[in-house]
Amino acid sequence: MTLIIIIFFIAIILAFGMLIVRDWKLRTKRIIIIDEQDKFTPNLSFRYFEKIFLFLTKHIIQWIVLSSVKVWFLIVAKTKVLFQNKLPKINKLFKKKEGIFDSRKISFIQRAVIESKIKIKKVKEKIQKEHEDKLESSTDVETNKEISEVDKIL
Repeated sequence: MTLIIIIFFIAIILAFGMLIVRDWKLRTKRIIIIDEQDKFTPNLSFRYFEKIFLFLTKHIIQWIVLSSVKVWFLIVAKTKVLFQNKLPKINKLFKKKEGIFDSRKISFIQRAVIESKIKIKKVKEKIQKEHEDKLESSTDVETNKEISEVDKIL
């Protein structure tokens, strides 16, 4: 926040400095102003205004959508808490029935999530198995060394 304020003040100071330099150049007549009005009239077309309004419309629509989504999520969260804590009888009506679902009814995304969870479990089990094998082999090597040292002594 302080960085934004510092940048804002620097921009204000620079703009003021540019105006002072321009004023100084005009007073000392280092810049000659031509009074031809044709050079100063901007060429504004309908297409230019259309681009500006489309840009503004895009941002307004994005703001409306994001605001409505935010409000929707807040309403859903508040009603969920209300039903769970204060109205448990109504909450029971909306609970999902647990059971075996037909795999044809599972959506593509749900199926992908389930498959990835299964693959993650397999990888975890494989890593645990390898880790246990390494621990067992390292203890076997140590015991073999101890036995061979004892044999050497005897």
